Amino acid sequence: MAKKEKKVPKINIFGKEYSQEDLDALTPEQKAFLQHRQDLMNKVERASFNLTQLRIGLKGCEEALKETGMEVVEAIE
Repeated sequence: MAKKEKKVPKINIFGKEYSQEDLDALTPEQKAFLQHRQDLMNKVERASFNLTQLRIGLKGCEEALKETGMEVVEAIE
């Protein structure tokens, strides 16, 4: 039985694959910018999730208002 090659995890940044060894060789400034980039990407994803949640909540409140008999006037563009 042939030995399985150990796969080294790769990270894709701007379409290029980097190994942990490549990342370890980056300058402290590059490492800091990568950490900031990752944190900002996480925040953008979280903000998108929150926006979806807010839109769903707003729609629910609007539907509840309609159910109370509040008159709805459609905006004319």
